[in-house]
Amino acid sequence: MYINAHGIVQAESRELHIFLNRLSLVTVLIPLVVLSLFSSSPFIRYWRRPEWNEYIYFPFIWSGFHQTKIKFFLTIAVTVNILICTPFVILNGWSFIQEVWLLTIIFSLTNAVLEELIWRGALLSRFSEQLGEKWAVIITSLGFGLQHYSLGFPWLACLAFSVGGLFYGGLTIKSKSIVPSIVWHVILNVLMVLSGFILK
Repeated sequence: MYINAHGIVQAESRELHIFLNRLSLVTVLIPLVVLSLFSSSPFIRYWRRPEWNEYIYFPFIWSGFHQTKIKFFLTIAVTVNILICTPFVILNGWSFIQEVWLLTIIFSLTNAVLEELIWRGALLSRFSEQLGEKWAVIITSLGFGLQHYSLGFPWLACLAFSVGGLFYGGLTIKSKSIVPSIVWHVILNVLMVLSGFILK
């Protein structure tokens, strides 16, 4: 927050400000890497190939009325996000897409990868070692929502981010990999930028 308040204020455009804000997440990763080195535990426990055929339950990840394989759950989740965002993308028009396509790619990759490395990577790894997987998912999801509040999002949006964080965390735990949550997060970020939810 200090870097965002004092180091990024001079950014010439709103787009550059947003990108530098997200890039500043690297400063959160540095102490997490150092902590990992001193504790002799892996920085990210979930940095491996996903187990796509593992099952996730809906709506409570470990239990619920429906179970499906990770690969199908991710496909369904991405499809729902596309269906929700498409009308807003269409309303913005082709000229908006042409104007922001490069920023969309850069922002989406930077934001999704760094946020996932922090929340579903380092922090989920540390909390699951200390508190167990379920509490780790809950705590990192709440933190994920509160982080977005500090960025100026309204409480209702932050609640949605926390719920999304539950499923990102659940995907990570169940697939034993951070890859599915990164994929979903990148796609959702692309849709959010093209929908105008980030830049407007």
